[in-house]
Amino acid sequence: MASVRLPRVTSAPSRPVQSESASKLSDAERAVFGNRKFYSLTLNMPNLNSAGGSWVIRFAELNHASNTGDHPNNYDANSTPDLSQPAATRKVDPAYPLQLMRENVSGTVILYAVIHADGTVGNVRILRGVDDRLDRFASQAVAQWQFQPATKNGNPVDVEATFQIPFHPSRATNF
Repeated sequence: MASVRLPRVTSAPSRPVQSESASKLSDAERAVFGNRKFYSLTLNMPNLNSAGGSWVIRFAELNHASNTGDHPNNYDANSTPDLSQPAATRKVDPAYPLQLMRENVSGTVILYAVIHADGTVGNVRILRGVDDRLDRFASQAVAQWQFQPATKNGNPVDVEATFQIPFHPSRATNF
C-alpha cells in the first residue's frame, strides 16, 4: 500500500449551486429525480481509479411527499428555495485492484445514496454497474463518506444523490 496516492480534492464552499437540465441525466438518474429540480457538482478526485478523476454528484432534496402517498407530480420545482450543496468532509477512494486494471475492467459506476441531515451516507445502491467487484468497491467507499449536509433555509436537510464514479486506468500506468 505504500504506493497508494492520497486523493487531491477541491471543493467549493457550501452555497446554492445551479440546477441542471434533465437532458444530462442517465436513464438511471432520470428514474431517481423524475421531474424534480436537481443540482450537480463535480468533485475533482484524481486517484487510482481514473486518470481524470472527476466524480459527478447530482442531488435533490429528498422528496418526502412520495413516501406519504402524495402523488409525486404534485411537486412544484419553482416553489422550493435553492439548496446549498453538501460538502464532503471525509472521502474514501474505492479500491481498484491492479488485476482489474490489467484485465481492462473499466467504466463508470452510478450509485444512489441518501446524504442525511447529520452528514452520514445511507441507502447506497447501484443504479448502473460495470463489474460486480467494481460496483462493490464503489458502494463500500461511498457508504463511508461524511458530509457537511445540504441546507435549505439554513437548516440541514436530507438529499438523495447519484454518484458517477469513473474507473479508468491511466494509459501511462506500467502494469
